[in-house]
Amino acid sequence: MPQRMTLRALAALAALAPATAWAGVLIAFSVSAGPLQPALVSFAVQAHISLSVSGAAGCGPTRGVRGRYEVEEGLKRLLAGTGCGYRRVDAGAYLVDRLPPPPAPARRDPTPAPAIPTAPADASAVIVTATKRPVEIALTPQSLTSVDGRDLEAATGRDTSDLASRVAGLTVTNMGPGQEKIFVRGLADSPITGQTQAVVGIYLDGSRLTYDAPDPGLRLTDMQRIEVLRGPQGALYGAGSIGGVLKLVTRAPDLTNLSAELTASGTATLTGGPGGAADLVVNAPLLQDRLAVRLVAYSETMGGVVDDPALDLTNTGRGYRDGYRLAALWQVTPGWTLRADAISQTVRVDDSQYAFEELGDFERTLNLRESHANEFEGYSFTLTGDLGWADLKVTASRQSHELDGRVDATLGVGAFGGSGTAGYDTTNHISATEYEGALTSPDNGSLIWLVGGFMSDYTHDRTAALTPLGPGAPLYQASRSDHVDEYAIFGEATWAITPQFRVTVGGRFFRLGVDTQALSNRGAFITDSFEGEVRSQGFAPKVVVEYRLSDQTLIYAEGSEGYRAGGFNAGGRLLAAFPAPGVGPQPYRRFSGDELVSYEIGARLALFDRALAVRMAIFEVEWRGIQSDRIGADGLPFTANIGDGRNIGFEAEAAYRRGPWRVEANLLINDPELVSPDPSYPLEAGSPLPGVADFTANVFVRRDLSAFGNPAFVSLAIGYVGSSELPFNANVSPAMGGYMTSEAAAGIDLGDWSLVGRLVNLADQSGDTFNYGNPFLLGKEEVSTPQRPISLTLQVSRRF
Repeated sequence: MPQRMTLRALAALAALAPATAWAGVLIAFSVSAGPLQPALVSFAVQAHISLSVSGAAGCGPTRGVRGRYEVEEGLKRLLAGTGCGYRRVDAGAYLVDRLPPPPAPARRDPTPAPAIPTAPADASAVIVTATKRPVEIALTPQSLTSVDGRDLEAATGRDTSDLASRVAGLTVTNMGPGQEKIFVRGLADSPITGQTQAVVGIYLDGSRLTYDAPDPGLRLTDMQRIEVLRGPQGALYGAGSIGGVLKLVTRAPDLTNLSAELTASGTATLTGGPGGAADLVVNAPLLQDRLAVRLVAYSETMGGVVDDPALDLTNTGRGYRDGYRLAALWQVTPGWTLRADAISQTVRVDDSQYAFEELGDFERTLNLRESHANEFEGYSFTLTGDLGWADLKVTASRQSHELDGRVDATLGVGAFGGSGTAGYDTTNHISATEYEGALTSPDNGSLIWLVGGFMSDYTHDRTAALTPLGPGAPLYQASRSDHVDEYAIFGEATWAITPQFRVTVGGRFFRLGVDTQALSNRGAFITDSFEGEVRSQGFAPKVVVEYRLSDQTLIYAEGSEGYRAGGFNAGGRLLAAFPAPGVGPQPYRRFSGDELVSYEIGARLALFDRALAVRMAIFEVEWRGIQSDRIGADGLPFTANIGDGRNIGFEAEAAYRRGPWRVEANLLINDPELVSPDPSYPLEAGSPLPGVADFTANVFVRRDLSAFGNPAFVSLAIGYVGSSELPFNANVSPAMGGYMTSEAAAGIDLGDWSLVGRLVNLADQSGDTFNYGNPFLLGKEEVSTPQRPISLTLQVSRRF
């Protein structure tokens, strides 16, 4: 069974890799002598093939291979004398394993019990694509982390919030599924989601998911891996990657094997509502080795934990997440593939999940329920092919995003001339179309390069209304439509000046256009009517200098830049005009774009025959003219340029994998702050950037073993999230954070069946994970979002 699972994963990887390795095609290989596993990874990158190397852990070193060979001839030469052999399992996909020993006449001991599939002994042997070309992560001179999708299969929530403990510097606001904002390295612009573009670009395979909307909260089922690229990525990803990139890589359809897996889980929470989920994955080849489809479908119920006696509610905040992904892969020719993807997901939550601090950790009193819905649909087509002199990848995608929400506006209704219970309702309709094409050179020369073009068309229509309960017209209504178009050409080139010393130079020429139409009224009176447009263009550079002290140690220095477009405020002030810049306090009618420059020095090294992989980085960030979504005295949102910020920090990650043991640890120390406030916005110098802890640390330990003759595992994870603040203005800056996280798990593989149990929040802590929930409560109620109480999840899977 472990071998069958490996073959399935390997065949899926083959669909992702450009298939340049075919009979009659000669490839220039340059693989040094040394340990076999890293040599195999280097070989796979140069050949553009998928290669399973975990079976080579017990084989001897290689003498290397240099010269021009067909893939299989080069692989034979690389494996000669190592005690390992290979076999092809799919077009462009190979499995390396130990050769069987010669038969021994002596009687052997009984065969030991099978072991649960373990990670490769080489903790650095991971191929990533967030750099827009496949590369071994150990050779990447950037702060890039990859999380294996298999690690999420038994996770309690299977969404981006589960990644925060696995990735140094990743922060996720805990507003609830489908409402989260994601920050990296302390680069947080605001605790609320408004009209500014997100600081972290979220991508599903090659398609961008969001612009100024929250994370759609996709359920991370059947993922190949998750990649997090830190720092501004304007050169390759453009606007909206000012803080980094989160890339979700799905498993591709398997062209060879028919398979299915059904997983069901249930969650019981102490002093909280129950939950559960069902996940189905089906892979079906339609034309053997040519055409296959892969379906992922799921349904999840999330229990609430907060009580509201005023509304006679217990464990309110129950949520539902349902969706599917469908992918089709067509191997058009040996060197060309076409992939089509469709995705749909709906998240519905019947209430918010914050509490009033004066009433306790899990209690609050509102006048109405605060429901939320997030519906996401997307389609994409990706063509990849080998031109001989370069690889081509073209992606076209279309997304549609619907968001609806309500908050209790009772405490703010007086500012609108009303009284009694009132709700503030918002609707958002988002549509986006994107096209990107890129050419990448082969990786086996002294000069490697990529060049591409990008075009996007984005529309966001939104409405808001503040309405008393019962009969009566809205006290306030607003509508606006924003249209954003972006065009860019980008590229980068890496020159290997010597085998050890390399320089990478890249950049992006871009043009951005923003058009806004808005109308708002208070009762029968129009309070604001506006039409405007703004155009901007520029160049975002990137420079990296790297030096390889050995085949296991890399140091680098990097400078890069990110940017976001400016825009307009409209409809957010009652019977008051927007002043011109420099005349009175913000909000101004127009807010400016911002830019971020990052400087970083880092190192990657592998120790103990590559069983231990370590990454470290020291960074300094300068953020100029920070755009921030803010809340006015009337509770309505607007966007301000709050000044210039800075963050200086240190981060480290380590992964150790040896035999049955696996240990991972990460650490972030930083000091994100506003160093030069804009005089027109009331914040003080030294104010922290919102919601980002100055210190986080996490440790994960896993031990594979045998239980009753079956593969099994046990694991333990412990983390700490330091204190932080949410500085809304000079008078309101509530504190949060300062709590521990913990999780223990155990699982057993019974062949076609597997069982996993997971216990979360072992100490039953209730630390404040976020203290924002409702703009009309700001300065009137102290709120907090507690950790979920101790919870037990049991999961059972059946493979077919």
